[in-house]
Amino acid sequence: MIHFVLGGARSGKSTYAEQQVQVLASKLNKPAVYIATATAIDIEMGKRIKATAK
Repeated sequence: MIHFVLGGARSGKSTYAEQQVQVLASKLNKPAVYIATATAIDIEMGKRIKATAK
């Protein structure tokens, strides 16, 4: 199952998607994968990406 979340910059997409992944994984009792993408268009965004990259 694939879910695609769209929205404007800093509109809460990541928070929403992370919550949905947790709910779905819990309901299905299966592991889930969450992939977020972004383009570092400024220094602040570059720092945010580096801080959350795992």
